[in-house]
Amino acid sequence: MDSSKVLRILSECDALLEGHFRYTSGRHGKLYFEKIKVARRPDLVMELGRMTAEQMADVKDSFDVVCAPAFGAIVFGFAAAYAMGKPFAFLQRDTDGKMGIRSGFRSIVENSRVLLVEDVVTTGGSVREAIDVLNGLNATVEMVGLLVDRTDGQLKLDAPYRALLTVKAESWSPEECPMCKAGIELKKPGSSGKKN
Repeated sequence: MDSSKVLRILSECDALLEGHFRYTSGRHGKLYFEKIKVARRPDLVMELGRMTAEQMADVKDSFDVVCAPAFGAIVFGFAAAYAMGKPFAFLQRDTDGKMGIRSGFRSIVENSRVLLVEDVVTTGGSVREAIDVLNGLNATVEMVGLLVDRTDGQLKLDAPYRALLTVKAESWSPEECPMCKAGIELKKPGSSGKKN
């Protein structure tokens, strides 16, 4: 996979930021992928979907449906499903922050084999939560497709995964964060609706 092309797309969309950020996981880091900015360029979203489909070509027949958690990953999951000619469903959080399958999509997810598409992963917590929800519907996550794996390939999941871009992006708990200790302003871009 051409990771330089993914970096070029993210840079072209101003989706790669440097500073002091709080991630969805609650951890802090210097690098933030504001991936939703790519949605302003449907042509590039579709290109990333095509790249995901290409990366999954050898396992395409092992799943029936593509799923993605809201909000940021929806466009990437949809683009991948379109490129593969597969049905698409998404997960979202309720008002209490609990993830579940979106109303109206349950029937295509139950008892199915799933490709789960996520945008950026720091700890994998949201992916694990999505896998648990899908398992609860008797669906099997056969593969996870990531736009960006920030763990440098060290992510541990209950399903195999592939990433279009793998980077080593250091992160810290708020108590250990050197930027907090230095008094550098913390930014909290984006939101998945996850309650921490």
